[in-house]
Amino acid sequence: MFFNAIFRKVLLPGSVVTALLINGCEPPPQKNQPSMQLSAQQAGTPKAKSGLKAPPTETPYALTYFEPAPENPEYGTLMVNDHAFLVPEGVPRPSIQSVYLLSHWEIKPGESVLDIGTGSGVQSIFAAEISDHIVATDISAKAVETARINVQRFGLQDKIDVRPPGDLFAPIKASERFDVILFNIDYPSNQYTQFWWEIHERFFAQVRQHLKTNGRIYYQIGYIDNIPRVKTMADKNGLRIMRLRMDERLIFQRAPIVFLLQSEADVREQLRREEIAYERQIEVDKHGGEQVSAD
Repeated sequence: MFFNAIFRKVLLPGSVVTALLINGCEPPPQKNQPSMQLSAQQAGTPKAKSGLKAPPTETPYALTYFEPAPENPEYGTLMVNDHAFLVPEGVPRPSIQSVYLLSHWEIKPGESVLDIGTGSGVQSIFAAEISDHIVATDISAKAVETARINVQRFGLQDKIDVRPPGDLFAPIKASERFDVILFNIDYPSNQYTQFWWEIHERFFAQVRQHLKTNGRIYYQIGYIDNIPRVKTMADKNGLRIMRLRMDERLIFQRAPIVFLLQSEADVREQLRREEIAYERQIEVDKHGGEQVSAD
């Protein structure tokens, strides 16, 4: 069975051109135990036999899904570039939305990261290429087990702390704060999925308690129609949308959007400092370039 998907660009301010290829093919040979190898070449995972080629894109990640093999029917294998993730039935597969979030967060060396809704651990494992302090959470016990398996396969136990199952921030201590918080949980997409808003509302209500000063939130949600609701949740909870990136879907009923949010108080403080610096520079210019006392 084959699945192919390509995004086309949407001409919106701040949007990016993204193209993703998803192919399904015959299952790769697998052992009874999950493989400990890290790449397609090392794991012996075959290339997809056919499919559409993605055009040039700013998004550097592609997905290829392999159905479970008879020898290991519990686990399918999903390749994100050359990283092979084991994903059992009942755990959400890394998806177009997952890859879109992965493509648009920015993490700096030394920053702490909280990955909410980690699933199979994709965001955390790629973040561990930059950060040494990552906490991954999920409400599903099976997802937590899967994330731990994949973290172990990549040898990242010292960098990624996969917490016991818990709802949103329940696995996080009240005193814990993070530089970056990643949110990758499903979202309302039609009249039958409006119940997801309750989870998103609670996330917005609690997230500032676990954000360091000048911390950043990368929040993934689809559909242009959801943007006003996100803006309302941000305003209500003292957050400001600093950036959003989106692309329209072609085949799949998705239009992933990634928001960058920060604390409104942090943004106002930054603006205050910039205004002071600007005023001082004006005074310096008035005095022919001589330094002006801050008094």
